[in-house]
Amino acid sequence: MRAYQEEYLRLLAGAAQGPSPEAVERGTALLRENLFPVLDDILDAGEQELSDLYEFAEKLMSGQARDVGLHYRVHLALMDYARHAGRTDMLLRELYKVGMSLYYLENMLVPDNTRLFSIRMRLCFTECASYFGTPQYDELDAESRGYVHRSMGNIALTYHDSDPTTTRNKLAVLERSIRVLSDPDVRARTPELPWDTYLYKSHQERTSLLVSLRRGDAGPETYAQVLESAQIVQERQLAAFRERGVPPEPRWQYAYMAARYHCGAMLLPELLDGLYALSRSRPENDFSSLGFFAHMGAPAYYMDYAKGRPEPETLERDVRVERMTRRMRAYLYALPPEENSDLLHFQLRQFLYVYDEDQGVIPFFELVQDFFATRFPAGFVRQWLVGRLARTLTAWAVEDCPEKLAGLCGTHSAGEVRERRGELEDFAMRAGRLADIGMLHFSCLETSACRGLFEEEEALLRLHAHLGANLLRGHGSTEAFADIALGHHRAFDERSGYPLDFSARGLAVRPMICLVSVADCLARADGDATFRSRPALSLDEALELVEKGAGTVYAPFAAALLTSFDRREHLRRSLPAWREEALADIRRRASEQE
Repeated sequence: MRAYQEEYLRLLAGAAQGPSPEAVERGTALLRENLFPVLDDILDAGEQELSDLYEFAEKLMSGQARDVGLHYRVHLALMDYARHAGRTDMLLRELYKVGMSLYYLENMLVPDNTRLFSIRMRLCFTECASYFGTPQYDELDAESRGYVHRSMGNIALTYHDSDPTTTRNKLAVLERSIRVLSDPDVRARTPELPWDTYLYKSHQERTSLLVSLRRGDAGPETYAQVLESAQIVQERQLAAFRERGVPPEPRWQYAYMAARYHCGAMLLPELLDGLYALSRSRPENDFSSLGFFAHMGAPAYYMDYAKGRPEPETLERDVRVERMTRRMRAYLYALPPEENSDLLHFQLRQFLYVYDEDQGVIPFFELVQDFFATRFPAGFVRQWLVGRLARTLTAWAVEDCPEKLAGLCGTHSAGEVRERRGELEDFAMRAGRLADIGMLHFSCLETSACRGLFEEEEALLRLHAHLGANLLRGHGSTEAFADIALGHHRAFDERSGYPLDFSARGLAVRPMICLVSVADCLARADGDATFRSRPALSLDEALELVEKGAGTVYAPFAAALLTSFDRREHLRRSLPAWREEALADIRRRASEQE
């Protein structure tokens, strides 16, 4: 590899806990001066340069801190080269690599059903898979044929079974892949390929259609095929245990039990007993993928399935849920800071998406704070500051223009606003601390790569408002803040910002959306440069942004609260103290679990 590539990889290796501003600046300079000119003129690259680019791209995904976006950009350029150069072998490899890069990017959205790159992904995998059955396939070497068959199965990754139609499409893709991979004649033509591994992964993917079984809108063929695949995966897991002592993975143990339950071969109490046993199957200090699922995945599914019990039972406090929730929380705080795998973050999100605070013992609001405190402490501090700032702005608004807050928390007049000042301030603090909850999907994206953001990453990050609102709805402790999370990045005049289809007009929480929007801007002045999407500002720069944006980006009444010299100085003194408060709260939370 080239010297600049090795230096960038060293910077990336040191960014597992978030890159320093100096690392981001240096990494951006390295790429701008050395890599991007090569990618822009990729058709002129020589063989050694192409080889170095490929090796560099693959190493971007091999460490604890990964750079998925740059991996995508390099492979996209290599794909363009292969297409223009007429190099079929290279094109097939790059179609597969680009498709997988998009999958890694989009996987940050799971388990929410929002999707961004599925069509692009499908085009890559479908083009690569289309070589099977053509005269060109006969001319391919074994490695290229491998990419063809892997892509054939991976088309299924582009269908997210959120409704019966996509489930049928995914099922059809997997049926074809399994049929081809099982064909003795196909195998005999390239015996050196790991056919059984390809087939096993296709069965694992078909097992993932359990989502549609839980949803209850799958046809009988889906039930039969999911159960068949779950049994095949289970048998291979047990064989690996007998032959090599490899313990069965809890997530596939769950899949086997759940498939049997949905097909009528297991009763709900048996499934719940099995999930509870899985939650206790790994030691408390097991931070492997097996431990992640046992301590977070199994409890999440337990709570989800427990909702299906008869009503008298669901109304009773489930002692098991209490135990699993407390154990999960302790596990969360025990996780080493460097543990930041994609699987871990998925399990964290999965737990949040199915958590039911009526069943559990921790309010959803507090659980979210725990997740930020342990896995995204910079985000915790930022949200604490937004909450403190929103609370302060609310107090000033009660003094200056209480009529502007009428409607919040059921108030109807300026007098009621003054009477309930403390309640409104507390509401503002919580609103600020939940506004960016959707960033739980993108904590690694924000803090890992040592460079500026690409447009694909910016598009992903803009979805955090929508994702956050989805997480907050349905919980008594957070429901009231969903529209604030959704709309606080939308301009006051609704001519800019995001989401484009959101309007706060007519909403009772509109005044708080306006205040949190200003607080979010001011929070950038605390000096933390961790966030590449919102670089740090000085307080004067943040105040100037609010002043210039009054009437367009920011509500005039909210901007007017900051015109006083004394208030500006109050903020200047308070921001460092509030930051220390946030760090102290993180330490307090951790000490409670010791």
